Amino acid sequence: MLEEIKIRKIKQYFNQTKIENLSEYIHQSFENSDLGKRIKPGSKIGVTVGSRGITNIKPIVKAIISELKRKEVYPVILAAMGSHGGANSEGQRGILASYGITEEEMNVPILTSMEVVKIGEVEGRVPVYFSKDALEVDGVIALNRVKMHTDFKSDFIESGMSKILVIGLGKERGASSIHSLGVYGLKNIIPQAAQLIIEKAPIIQGIGIVENGYDQTMSISFVPPEKIIKVDSELLKISKEVMPRLPIDDLDVVIAQEMGKNISGTGLDTNVIGRLYINGEKESMKPFIKRLIVFDLTEESHGNALGVGLADITTKHLVDKINYKDTYANTITSTFLNRAKIPIVADCEKEALEIALKTCWELEPDDIKLLIMKNTLDLEYLYVSKAVWEEVKDDKNIEPCGEWENLLFNENGKMKIRL
Repeated sequence: MLEEIKIRKIKQYFNQTKIENLSEYIHQSFENSDLGKRIKPGSKIGVTVGSRGITNIKPIVKAIISELKRKEVYPVILAAMGSHGGANSEGQRGILASYGITEEEMNVPILTSMEVVKIGEVEGRVPVYFSKDALEVDGVIALNRVKMHTDFKSDFIESGMSKILVIGLGKERGASSIHSLGVYGLKNIIPQAAQLIIEKAPIIQGIGIVENGYDQTMSISFVPPEKIIKVDSELLKISKEVMPRLPIDDLDVVIAQEMGKNISGTGLDTNVIGRLYINGEKESMKPFIKRLIVFDLTEESHGNALGVGLADITTKHLVDKINYKDTYANTITSTFLNRAKIPIVADCEKEALEIALKTCWELEPDDIKLLIMKNTLDLEYLYVSKAVWEEVKDDKNIEPCGEWENLLFNENGKMKIRL
């Protein structure tokens, strides 16, 4: 059947608004904010950096540090990534280094201690922990990207400045405390815990990043601490409006050529693939994909394959890269164990696709709705089968950018098409 399937490359158009000059934009935003009034010369100011693959994170952090130094303060970087990096200091320092954020590059200290302090409780029962390093600086700037979360849906807040305070700077213990309550903890406890942290810890500013449909920096908002939660909600609405998606909602086979922690916290963005795989949560998301295949794990993931369980089929090549210690540390903290389960493992990419097609219930080659993407973050260019093309060809935001071609594989069974 593989030899009979024709595919073509298409291009999707998304929101293209972006910041052209990051350093100047940050300089003006800094000057227009009240941050300058909240810091004193000689004070130590911590800037959070998490484990997500945020576009331009290195130049953004560099520019913020530069502005702080202009105010004659001593900036430090605070690793803020919960249990990621194997839930240890060295692992988290390694993740930052993979983004080019090192003490040598930034010319400031990077603090990665996992030590925390309990600063209170919410709902009279849920302990809130906060980084000891962050409590010992004179001011904390909560820098993070604002976007849809991969574990739950809310009209209030999902992933953003509040989350990096509660989960990121909560370190492994704080992340575990919130995640132990499952989706309820993420959806309901994070806002309460963020408010408690803002009241009790030296939070002096939030900086919320929103990315456009091409993962380019669209806006950077400087927010006084008392407005962090409110602005998180406002920026989330913008992020939802510009988020890229797959072009149709009903697909037989979807291939992700790679997954990884630098792509999404769940390796494969649940908002793109339409799967949560959380016990007790309704699978009412779109799109509906019969068979999801993932070929590879990014090097930036450092072997953390949390999210591989969202796929139906994977390859031996990916499985051989898995660092089970780091994957399980991250997964157990999240409490969503299904996402770390190993799917059916094929010897090669060709076999993985053959398995998917064989289990799609007697479809004819021209009827198969097949889509190939690089990953769930990069959706501008896709390969689609004829059945998908028939559904999207009249969409003004989609155009063909290649002729029809055969699905070809090399002698080792690796797909020749690469995005």
